[in-house]
Amino acid sequence: MLFTPAYPSPVACWVPHKERRAVSRPAQSELGHVVAEPTRRLVLAAAAAGSLTLAGCKGITALGPVPKPGTAVLTLEHTIAAEELMIARYEAAVTALAGAGDGSVTARQAASAILAEHQAHLAQLRALLILPARLATASPRPSPTPPPLPAGRHRILAELAAAETAASDRLISGLAAVPPGLAQLMASVAASEAAHVVLLGHPGGAR
Repeated sequence: MLFTPAYPSPVACWVPHKERRAVSRPAQSELGHVVAEPTRRLVLAAAAAGSLTLAGCKGITALGPVPKPGTAVLTLEHTIAAEELMIARYEAAVTALAGAGDGSVTARQAASAILAEHQAHLAQLRALLILPARLATASPRPSPTPPPLPAGRHRILAELAAAETAASDRLISGLAAVPPGLAQLMASVAASEAAHVVLLGHPGGAR
């Protein structure tokens, strides 16, 4: 599931320039988690220190443009969404391969094994995104709808292999812009997806 990090409360009035820069960056724990923290905490802390000008408060508009989530949060959210879509692809493929002719049993076993690995990847990625309690308990969004699969076992496997290659390349291209903990997991997932391409080409080697 994918959640959007919280933004400042509408009751906030003004945040000094120093605090505003801090608001725009996602926090990162020592364990490498990407924290989508509500910035209301920073606003309240500034108020307690006497740095808020309460007179003439105009609500959130006084803060200027709403800060965008940091690169690490956006990258993690996009990676989670990509894994959700990949899982949906494989779920559809497992169903389609049930009656795809000779060799479909072996191909379906390979697709099922890869599906399980993607589900494990998704759980690991979601564990890195720490959400405020009100967002963590929100209703999950619907599962993504994958594009239609082609007919025939060979074409289905080729389509999955192409999706795996694109996903691996996309993950590798984003490694330099994220914290070390997230980069390590993304690199691991990318390597796994590259291995999936080989397995899809030789489905008899499914574990």
